[in-house]
Amino acid sequence: MDDMVSIWHGAMQVFVVGFPPLLQSLLFWVFAALVVHVCQQLVEHTAYSVDPSSRRISASHAALCIGSIVWALDVVGLFLYNELSHHVLELVPALSGLVIMVVSARLTIPTLSTGASKRRIALASLWLAMGTLAGHFTITSSHVQSFGQINLPATVLSLGIATGISCYCAIRHRAAKLSVLTPRYRAQNWTDKLLCGGAILVLHWLLVNTFPMHQGNHDAASDGAALLVVMLVFAMAVAMEHLSNLRSDAGRQQLLRRGLSMMRTSALAHNAHTDIQQSLIADHLDRLLHPDNLALHFQPIIHTQRTGVQLEALLRLTDTTLGRINPETFLLVCELQGKTAEVDRMIVCNALDHLCNWRAQGMDAVSISVNVAPVTLMHESFAPWLGLQLAQRGLPPRILKLEMTEHAVIALGPQMVAAISALSALGVAVLMDDFGAGYSSLGMLAELPIAGIKCDRLFVRQLPHDRRRQKLLRHISSLARDLGLSVVVEGVETPEELRALAAAGLHHIQGYLFSRPIAAPDVPNWHRTQLQSQRAALQALLHTPGSGRDSDTSFVPTQPSTPWASGA
Repeated sequence: MDDMVSIWHGAMQVFVVGFPPLLQSLLFWVFAALVVHVCQQLVEHTAYSVDPSSRRISASHAALCIGSIVWALDVVGLFLYNELSHHVLELVPALSGLVIMVVSARLTIPTLSTGASKRRIALASLWLAMGTLAGHFTITSSHVQSFGQINLPATVLSLGIATGISCYCAIRHRAAKLSVLTPRYRAQNWTDKLLCGGAILVLHWLLVNTFPMHQGNHDAASDGAALLVVMLVFAMAVAMEHLSNLRSDAGRQQLLRRGLSMMRTSALAHNAHTDIQQSLIADHLDRLLHPDNLALHFQPIIHTQRTGVQLEALLRLTDTTLGRINPETFLLVCELQGKTAEVDRMIVCNALDHLCNWRAQGMDAVSISVNVAPVTLMHESFAPWLGLQLAQRGLPPRILKLEMTEHAVIALGPQMVAAISALSALGVAVLMDDFGAGYSSLGMLAELPIAGIKCDRLFVRQLPHDRRRQKLLRHISSLARDLGLSVVVEGVETPEELRALAAAGLHHIQGYLFSRPIAAPDVPNWHRTQLQSQRAALQALLHTPGSGRDSDTSFVPTQPSTPWASGA
């Protein structure tokens, strides 16, 4: 027992500066917990950015704020200890410490906020801890007696605690992002922040005991102290200003995403949940961008008066970490990350490979359509590249149609006309998708070299009971026929809708009434065993008045309903 007491006293003699008084310790603890909360808000804002430019700007702002706040916390903490109360910190070392803390935060925050690898997060945490310790030692350098007399236990404990705080906060932040996908993870709460605040209090005490300090100087000039107080106020003001701008910047980023999403789809919802999903997809995008991960389902498009069938390729993604991923959200992230052309070409190649396989099995009357983004289609190398892909597979260009949203086709004007013309010269038709979902310009139909339009499912809502919609569709059918355009109506789900469309002269349909999207490997079996029977049942519905959808027993869904399916 005496040996243990002597060891304890010997160890405590290493720590020359005593632990701060209770009241000061509690106040510093609360301040440190608030600093952790503010830093978390800044890191979350960086993490929820998706496009590289926003991530880079957010990381820079967060680094400046976090470095300034941590620096202010460190400097304020030096006034907790009676042994150091008479020291006057010098301005140059103090500002040098601020620079070190800001730079170390700038180098590590991108990994800590968006990293998906725990090993990389741990390494970044170690680097941030080393930068924080280096900043502290720079701030107090003018009062250290000798850097050669290092307190090894205090140094090791300081580095371990600093790394642990950073790593713990980063991993808890990562869990908070994943909590939107599964209840296995939970968001960071005030218990975590108070624990980190207490750890910071202990860390600060260890840091001031790392090197022996000079005795306090009562006669030091007060100008440096006054200037340092001004710098403290300035650092806190800068941090608070950037923190107050987070909401405005988040709104700007969401507006950008909403605008870009209209180039690809007209129905993508925007809320806090989808923003977090987008940031998670961006974190894992390099792994997701592989042809094996881009599975395709195909939904039939049928003409009620002709043979043959067209299949629209629909993207499906499932990840071990993220679960099912909304294809439209994934494609928007690719757009924001500048990966749209890459993923579109992967999807086109994937669809063409499936078509080659089907034609080898005798499905010669099948054609496919693929949605592409304007940035993909307008690239000068796209048309030659597409012609090469078709030639390498021995496929005629007429079996492929490319779809683009109404917003993209109309908004991009002459450049889009030139790109569509190049594809038309190749023999590949381009369709205007989601026609009627936005601000349709009928005049553009006469100018654009498109082959057809796809009427949005909004046209079909209440169609059997809405005479105005019926008249509108009849006029669209007549106009398209005069312009030589094909018309496909999406979202057909009931026999009444089918008959109303037929009465309007529209016979190209797509929707759950005929078939749900089919997984690519199941398409040959569906084509061989179900296509003709479903076509016959469709003809029977057209010639048999029915009371509703419930009376139809001929159509069994090929795939289970998936609420995250796009384009169905």
